[in-house]
Amino acid sequence: MGLDIIIDADRIRKNAERIRAAAADKRLTLMVKADGYNHGAKIVAALTKEYADCFGVATLSEAKELTAAGITLPVTVFSPFPREMPEIVNSGYVPVVHSAECLENLKNAVGATVDIKIDTTMNRLGFRGMAAVKDAARTARELGLNIRSLLTHIPDPARAQKSISLFNIYKGIFEEAFGKRLPGEYAASDGIIRCLGGDGYRIGRLLYSGAMNVYGTVIAKGYLKKGESAGYNGIYTAPFDTVTAIVSGGYYDGVRRDYHGAKLHFKGNTMTIAAVCMDVTIVAEVPPELKVGDTVRLFDGNSEMGVGDANIYETMTSFKGRTRRKYLSNGQIHTEEDYIRTLFETL
Repeated sequence: MGLDIIIDADRIRKNAERIRAAAADKRLTLMVKADGYNHGAKIVAALTKEYADCFGVATLSEAKELTAAGITLPVTVFSPFPREMPEIVNSGYVPVVHSAECLENLKNAVGATVDIKIDTTMNRLGFRGMAAVKDAARTARELGLNIRSLLTHIPDPARAQKSISLFNIYKGIFEEAFGKRLPGEYAASDGIIRCLGGDGYRIGRLLYSGAMNVYGTVIAKGYLKKGESAGYNGIYTAPFDTVTAIVSGGYYDGVRRDYHGAKLHFKGNTMTIAAVCMDVTIVAEVPPELKVGDTVRLFDGNSEMGVGDANIYETMTSFKGRTRRKYLSNGQIHTEEDYIRTLFETL
């Protein structure tokens, strides 16, 4: 039961090489939060450390996992709890200061290196509005903080220019109150594709593009006559007489229920996900050559599956439960445990 996730380690390394070339001499942060977008954070960090200037995580615990694995590049903590600020800086990590509460918890951290988050159009974390930005700059100056850069997050390409214009205004206000010119960073994967400006890149999605393939195994086959239904509440109705396949892996394993309707492919044939159950997925319009024991690719590392609103980030990070993660390197597939052992012995 469950799914097999095959991570193409060579693809990740090649992606990192291309990203480094595109970033040129700008500071490059490779994001390995959420266990490397479900690709294995410490493995991804070990594969890409020669291309990155630093790694980005969401939490202090994620940063500690990299350090414990022997990763020595700088690590930025992007979504820290304010109370963890002293431990983050004392552990040698760089926190992203996103609120007055974060600053309050740095009052005894003279000289600590931090990034400052300014909110523009994301409305998530960061100082928002001229007064808040000016107050943050004054407080940071009074605390004697070493500000490495000012950051913002652009929620989508359509808002890029609005976000950048607003960020540059806030950046100027902050610099005037702080008394120093500072680097500014706002470009993520879409930004590097569109050659946006700024002094650095934070790259997540592009690093993992095409590296994850997810497979289920056919455990049984069935049959539907035209008009018969399958799945809870009859979610799928056969448009014609069709063979079905019951494939291992369901919504416990991360195959979202709204993936029904997605198209799958097997040896040139197109199949349809009819219904997703807790433990298995029902596939319809199955060719006769698909046999019990065959594997079916449910995700190819790039497609946004199904008819729901799941984006590529949600899809990549959804596969858990009874999944088994394996790694493809130099044409050979390794278990996660064996690959970690081999990788950290050779790097």
